[in-house]
Amino acid sequence: MQREDRAGVSTGWAELMERGPGGLVGAAVVHAGGLREARAAAGVESPVRRPPVRRWDPDAIATAIAGRARAGLPLASTKAPQRLVAAARWHFGSWEAALSAAGVDPGPLRLQRAAYTRSEVLELIRGMVRDGKVVAPSTLREEIRLPTVRRLFGSIDAAVRAAGIAAGTHGNQKWSRARVVEELKARAARGETKLTGGLHRAVQLYFGGAHAAREAAGLPPLMRAAWTEASLIAELQRRARRGEGDNALWHACKRLFGSVELARAAAGVVPPDRDTGMAVWDRRALLAELRRRRAAGKQLSRGLTKGLRREFGSLAAARALVEQGAARRRGAGEGGAHSGRGCDAGQGDSAGQGRRGAAARPAARVIEKLQAWHTAGGGQLTSSLFQACKEHFGSVVRACAAAKVPVIETPWTPRRIHQVLREPDVDVADPQLVAACIYHFGSVTAARAAVARAQHQRQWSKVTVIAELQARTRRGLKGVGRLLRDPAIRLFGSTEAALRAAALAGPMAARRVSDKRVAPR
Repeated sequence: MQREDRAGVSTGWAELMERGPGGLVGAAVVHAGGLREARAAAGVESPVRRPPVRRWDPDAIATAIAGRARAGLPLASTKAPQRLVAAARWHFGSWEAALSAAGVDPGPLRLQRAAYTRSEVLELIRGMVRDGKVVAPSTLREEIRLPTVRRLFGSIDAAVRAAGIAAGTHGNQKWSRARVVEELKARAARGETKLTGGLHRAVQLYFGGAHAAREAAGLPPLMRAAWTEASLIAELQRRARRGEGDNALWHACKRLFGSVELARAAAGVVPPDRDTGMAVWDRRALLAELRRRRAAGKQLSRGLTKGLRREFGSLAAARALVEQGAARRRGAGEGGAHSGRGCDAGQGDSAGQGRRGAAARPAARVIEKLQAWHTAGGGQLTSSLFQACKEHFGSVVRACAAAKVPVIETPWTPRRIHQVLREPDVDVADPQLVAACIYHFGSVTAARAAVARAQHQRQWSKVTVIAELQARTRRGLKGVGRLLRDPAIRLFGSTEAALRAAALAGPMAARRVSDKRVAPR
């Protein structure tokens, strides 16, 4: 009690029940016999009693309203004192009736207008048309609540028709061929090249594309023309003079010349030297990295593969050197192991030189066969010659370049990629294979995943689909399911047609089974 009194809080029953500590009134009754006794024991004076609540009557309510009107105070039901508003509604039935009894017009005082009528909505729509506005839900929403229009007319279109507005004046239907041409010319004069969403749709609708629309408007095309062999060669030479890369021209080189290497050869451009990392390592470092990856069971990287082929002629020759070193270490004793490790690099170099000499002879034979193939008129390479080119030179393009004969490289198709990736000794670091996988599948990983799915994909037929659908029905499952969706659409045209076929096949199959059971032997 003393703490509340020092804080300036009234110690009356109502104030303590509203703002005081919880249970203080009950504790005063239990321990002191009541609030009066508790205040006396605490030496706190009794609070001053509040004046009695004013009792309203109709005359007092009217006088209070008139006084607020003369003083210029707000008289809206949400702005006036709520005790006065409640008393007015009790005695007069509504706040508007109390205002009328006090001689105050309630109309101008309303903060919220009265409900719309059909005639007001129609006049509002006609006014929008006179002002040049498009009557659409998006613009009508700014003038009136759409649920009000729908409540009075049923729909926005019905309200527009009731207002006498002709159909077809929607904002999205304002374009025409002349309007599109005019807008394109105006935007070109302002230096704007990007089309808005509505203009882009109108261009597609009336002209079929931006190129045709700009041509009809007498404007030059925004995008360059398709690459030709002459323009591509000129661009490759320009980029080579400026030291720029040609990655952006990969598709054009592939389409016109078969590969980037052939396009560079036609343009007389030397490819940029981008060998970094493992591709420029020496023989000793390459063998050590190949040995480490072989022991760890890891895949060879592209740079390592390129470096091994540069130093040893082929991956097979490098692997043979690693095998020879591993065999010498296994055969040598514990004491000779250290000396073997010490001279491993020198032995590897000498062995590598012998191996490269041995590998040079088959490479020369491959060059002779390629030259003979070119003299005979070319055509498709045999599988043995194709594999020999890949084994000794890394690719057919490099082998033909070494033999100085032109070659039309076999195009990479998804089917060829599948066939190559199914081979057990495929070199996934081959640059051409990597480029083909990225072009057709997005990445090498996606291509290998597609091959794995194709190998494990179930071969569906109409009979198997119907049987699986009937099994789903017996298990109480509805629909075709995710597994059967694609084969059902591919074989029957739609999932509904597959379900109808399964339903029709059910009784016929049951009848055939029953006939087999009753047939005499």
